[in-house]
Amino acid sequence: MATRMLSVRIDSETLESVKERAQERGMTVQDYVVRSLQRDEFEERFKEAFTESLELYGDVLAEADIEALPPQKGTEAA
Repeated sequence: MATRMLSVRIDSETLESVKERAQERGMTVQDYVVRSLQRDEFEERFKEAFTESLELYGDVLAEADIEALPPQKGTEAA
């Protein structure tokens, strides 16, 4: 995959915070920032897909007859 350069100006307090969080995770600042952006992008796409699914199919969980469903493994009453 081709890469491009992105230059961003941020205040020194924010940069120090980013450096600390990257170091805590054993990452470079660049890797930390890229992964944070990718995670944010994924969350946005997931929210959009979820909203679209609700619009297409409705809230099937709210409409389901929960009492009619068999108990899930490990949740049976003692």
